[in-house]
Order: sequence, then structure tokens, then C-alpha cells
Amino acid sequence: MTGHSDPSGCGETPRPVLTVEGLTIQVAPPDGAKTVVENLGFTLHRGGTLCLAGESGSGKSMTVLAIMGLLPQLMARKTSGTIRLSDGTELANLNDQAMRRIRANRISMIFQEPMTSLNPVMTIGTRLREVLLEHKVCSGADAPARALALLKDVRITEAENRSKQYPHELSGGMQQRVMIAMALACNPEIGVADAPTTALDVTVQGEVL
Repeated sequence: MTGHSDPSGCGETPRPVLTVEGLTIQVAPPDGAKTVVENLGFTLHRGGTLCLAGESGSGKSMTVLAIMGLLPQLMARKTSGTIRLSDGTELANLNDQAMRRIRANRISMIFQEPMTSLNPVMTIGTRLREVLLEHKVCSGADAPARALALLKDVRITEAENRSKQYPHELSGGMQQRVMIAMALACNPEIGVADAPTTALDVTVQGEVL
């Protein structure tokens, strides 16, 4: 997870952009409730990077999904703890409509598998423009140029030609870069990445990071 840098230059220590305290999450397998995250706490400061490390099944993805308000209903639930933004907003108390306003605008996520978020029948440029317009980042007239600039920001070569291609025409590394561009489109306070380099080879991992 990454918090954007603070351009104000103020000497005061700013409030963390994200504070998690006492987070406990349970899942409901057939053999009974199981705790997968217990009493987890951390703070993320503006301009900082925080990594959650652990073996497979240790609850890293569940933690991220809880922050984003995307825990699978019925199968998983937060039993205790708080998840607060810098202005004191308690994410755990928000309904779906309020969380939709938070996602992308204040917290954006890069999922582990890009093809789960890229529409296979929509070109890259169209998908980016859709995100920009849905969140009212810019006008319809400005959206094509802004989408192209985002692709260039994540170092996609021949960005104009790539914007006309479909996800399956791009390499895994380029698909991840498109996901990063989508995550940055609304200039969120916090960027969350759930193992975004898992399916990539070592060289491409370095480029994406």
C-alpha cells in the first residue's frame, strides 16, 4: 500500500492516511468459523509505503478486501477492529453506496489478476475513458488525452496504438500497467496492490514495481 506524498512542506507530523486497529476477520468454511486475521494493526503515512508479508493463506488479501469493503458476503466478515482514513472516516461503518464514493477517489486498488478487472470486449483506451468519466475526473472532450497521458505515465510504449487494443493483445506486464493507470486515474490518497506481480516473470516484475 502506498500513500501519496505531501506537497505542503509543513513541519507538523500529518495524521496517517490510513489507520487499522484490532482488525479481526473470520471466514465460514463448512466445518465452522475460522479466524484468518486476528488483532491486526498498522498505520500508513502520506508518502510512505507499507508491505504486508506472509505465507499463502495468512490473510493478506482478506485484509486488503476488508479495507476496500469488498469482503465476500456470507463467506467472510470483519468481527472487530477499525479502519479509518485521515479525516476520521470509519470505513467499516459505511454502506455500499458510500464505499463506492470512497473507492477510486480516495483509495484505489490494483488486483492480483488484471484480467478480472479489464473488460475483454473493451479496448484499453475505452476502459480508461470510462473510469475517468464515471468518477468525473475530466470532461468527455478531455478524456481521450487524459487516458493517453495515463498510459504514458506507466511507461507503455506506443501508447496511442496500445489504447486501441484489447486486453488479450497485451502482455501480462502491460496489462498490469494498464491496471496501475486505472488505479491512478482519480489521483487517490492511497493505492493498494494485492500481489500485482505474482503472475509475471522476474524481469517484468522489476519493471512493474
